[in-house]
Amino acid sequence: MRRWRNPGSPSWTASPLVVAGSDAYLALPARKEGIVPGAANLRLPRFVGDRLARQLIMMERRLDCASAEGRLICDEVVAPDQVEVAVADAVARMTSSGVVSAAANRRAFRVAHEPLNLFRQYLAVYARDQAECHFSPALIANLEAHWRARMSNAYIDCPTDCA
Repeated sequence: MRRWRNPGSPSWTASPLVVAGSDAYLALPARKEGIVPGAANLRLPRFVGDRLARQLIMMERRLDCASAEGRLICDEVVAPDQVEVAVADAVARMTSSGVVSAAANRRAFRVAHEPLNLFRQYLAVYARDQAECHFSPALIANLEAHWRARMSNAYIDCPTDCA
């Protein structure tokens, strides 16, 4: 990942390996937006512990990938200009014995740490709560406020040749 990652579900907890640039950071703005951040509430505590997961999800904490906490999620942190090389190397290492065994090992980890019934139960709660969030007056007001702010800044940030 480069610079910043806004994981909707977060993909960095579902990926078998996370490579990041040393200037990258992770953030979960979903709560600020008024929604639930995908499967983060289910998966994130397994990677970083309950307290840090709550801070990331509920308190808008930013996690620098190069920090000790960031390394709980990021397997490799490299210089920003070395991300592609590190990703290619990681893919080669993970698939050196074939993609079938890589997929089987990944599936085995998932079954051991996230049983299917637990995932189904979480998604049932997630779907209901997310629907409540999506139809709440607070979310609509929040989105409208951000949209208005974005639109008013669009004219300020517009280069002179776009008018």
